[in-house]
Amino acid sequence: MVALSSSEQVIRSLYQITNDYNKGFNHQVNALLCMGLEAFKLDIGILSRIKRNSYKVKHCVTPDGIEMQPGDRFDFDSTYCSITCAARGPVALEHVGQHDTFGSHPAYKSFGLESYIGVPIHRNDKLYGTLNFSSSEPYPRRFRDLDIEALQLMASWIEVELIRRQQEKQLNSLNKKLKIQAYYDSLTNIPNRRGMFRTLQKELNKLIRSKGKGTLAIIDIDNFKQVNDTYGHQKGDEVLVLTAEKITDSMRDYDFVARYGGEEFLLWLPDADEKECTAVCQRIMQKIAGITLAEKPLTISIGACHFRCDNESHGAISQLLDSLIARADKALYQAKNNGRNQLVSYTD
Repeated sequence: MVALSSSEQVIRSLYQITNDYNKGFNHQVNALLCMGLEAFKLDIGILSRIKRNSYKVKHCVTPDGIEMQPGDRFDFDSTYCSITCAARGPVALEHVGQHDTFGSHPAYKSFGLESYIGVPIHRNDKLYGTLNFSSSEPYPRRFRDLDIEALQLMASWIEVELIRRQQEKQLNSLNKKLKIQAYYDSLTNIPNRRGMFRTLQKELNKLIRSKGKGTLAIIDIDNFKQVNDTYGHQKGDEVLVLTAEKITDSMRDYDFVARYGGEEFLLWLPDADEKECTAVCQRIMQKIAGITLAEKPLTISIGACHFRCDNESHGAISQLLDSLIARADKALYQAKNNGRNQLVSYTD
């Protein structure tokens, strides 16, 4: 490690450490603490997190024999960092035991640290914690302006990095929300039409590679327009939410359901033949019959298309999916034409 004898060398050393961003924030902070210990010729380096009266060690570098590790907590008022935060700036103490004020500080009585240099760390203008270095031995000379400058340079990088990481976390959270909005139905919280095509193209590709079989079914709530006209659209929305829940509760772990549009839902049953499809659909119909409106059970019609992927080509997944949906839709039309409240499977 380069000895810190000038601001230029401090900046150069910081650049080397911060340029290792691919190694992660933990590695960078530990390297920075090691650099500080070398610079100040001290033994203990800590980046702390302060919340109310709690002092938590986030990162630390200590010599053998000192039992301290990340996650350790102390009473904030019993640490030298309470002095640093009260000063709102760098604090440097060469021989605490001989100091008129701090010689009686609880931190000195508890830990016996003779020398200390620390600075508050802020994130978005709010106190985050402290960067501090200390030793049980008195400092052999007075801390210089260069020492304070080096400490502030290290603290500045940490503050910038903390803000960057917070913004990155917020951006990832926002992207996740946008992804949910893009691919999930806001009412029922199941995949929407876009999410359905995105998932089924991948699922169908898997079945093609494994020469598997499956079932695609379309579920339609019978007489749903009458529900809206009689009970209002808010009640209609409640019925859609309950229907999505009942379908989800009736599926196998590896099945998939999406809101296809309006009062229609699409059900994907991989590795399911007609018998297995019938069993799943009967469970769905029974559960949905438990949704009652004016003492009348809700009913659904289901059109199913069973298929095998023995002879399908990889290049026609979108067309194949459209064809399966069209066949299931034709079977659904037949189910409604037959009087509703039934399952019909597609046949050529």
